[in-house]
Amino acid sequence: MRSKKDILRNLIGRESIKLLLRPMLRWKSLDDPIEGYSIMLGVPWALRHLLKVNLDFISRTDLTHCHRICIAFDRRRQPGYLEIISETRNAFPELPLSFNHYAALPGFVVEKVNVSTFYNSLNCATLLPNIETRYAILHDFDLYPIVPEYFESVYRSIRTHQWHFCGLEKTRFDGLTDQDNVFGTWCLGMDVKWLRSKFHPIDIFHRVKDLEGRQISLDPFSAIELGTSRRGPIDHLDGGACCHVKNLCSTYLRFTTGRPAVIVWRLHYLWYLEFLSGEPQNLLSAIEAMENAKSSLLQIGDYRADFSDADPTCANVLRNELMHMETALHGAMRPEINRYIVAFEKFLNNS
Repeated sequence: MRSKKDILRNLIGRESIKLLLRPMLRWKSLDDPIEGYSIMLGVPWALRHLLKVNLDFISRTDLTHCHRICIAFDRRRQPGYLEIISETRNAFPELPLSFNHYAALPGFVVEKVNVSTFYNSLNCATLLPNIETRYAILHDFDLYPIVPEYFESVYRSIRTHQWHFCGLEKTRFDGLTDQDNVFGTWCLGMDVKWLRSKFHPIDIFHRVKDLEGRQISLDPFSAIELGTSRRGPIDHLDGGACCHVKNLCSTYLRFTTGRPAVIVWRLHYLWYLEFLSGEPQNLLSAIEAMENAKSSLLQIGDYRADFSDADPTCANVLRNELMHMETALHGAMRPEINRYIVAFEKFLNNS
C-alpha cells in the first residue's frame, strides 16, 4: 500500500511534467471527418521486432470500414526508423498503414522521464491529431484479436449507440471497480470528433483523481470517461475475442536489463511471440533449458530468470492462451509449441 507521502510526491512530479508538456501538444477540431474508423497502435521501440505479430493478427480480421491503421513508435525518430517502415509495408501491402514518431521536444521530455504511463499517453497524443475519421479504436500492442469481427464490432457499437467511449472490458486498475464503469484502454473505441472539440491533448494523459473518497491513479482517457455518461460495452463481444499478454513490455525491459521480472512467466509469452515473428532461437533455447533444468533458474542467451515464485498453474494459463492463438493462426497447435508448453509444465512442477 502506497503512503500518502508517496502519492503526493508522485502526483507533484506527474503534474509538473504535464505542465511542461502542455504547450508542446496541439490538435485541431475534426470538422469534416471521413467515414469509418482508425486503429491506433502504440509500439514500444524496444519491441519493434514484434510489430509484425500484432499486424498479422489484425490482418486476419474484417477491416471493411477501417480507414487507416495509425502506428506510433514511442521514441523520437531513431536510426532504423525508415527501414522498419519499409519492411512492415512490404510484409503487409494490403493494410492501410501510417507511421509516426514523437516530436522532438515532447519526445525528449518523455524519454527523460522514462515512465510507461507517459509513453502510453504521448502515443495517443501523437496519433490523435492525425486521425481523419470520427471514430478510432485504441488497440494495445500486446493484445491479439482472434475473431474476425473484432474491430468492426467496436465500430458498429460506438456508432449505433452514439457513445463517446466503448470498451471490451472494464478496468479494475488501482482500486477501480465494475461499478465505476471505466473501460480499459487495451480496447477502447472513442468519438474523435467529440474528443478533439472538448479537450486538449494533455487532458487525455493519466492522472490521479478523487473518486468517492478513493485516490485513484487513472490510465489515459479514464478521467474523461468518468466525465461522460455516454459510454458502454461493445455489443456481442467479450474477453474471449482476443488474447491479451499484459505486462509484456515491462517484463521484457526488466529481463534484458538484468533485473528480476515482476511476472517472470510472461517471458514465455515473449519467447513465443518472437517465434511467431521469425526469431525462434529464444523459444528453442528455453525448451532445451527447461528440459535439462536442475533448479528454478533458466539461462536464455545472456540473461537469467528465476522461476521459484511462479505457480505451476501458470502453465495452464499459457497453454489455453497459446492454444487460442495457434488455432487462430494455424488451425491447431503445432508440435513445437506443444513441446514448449509440456516442458514448461514439467519445469514448474520440478522447480
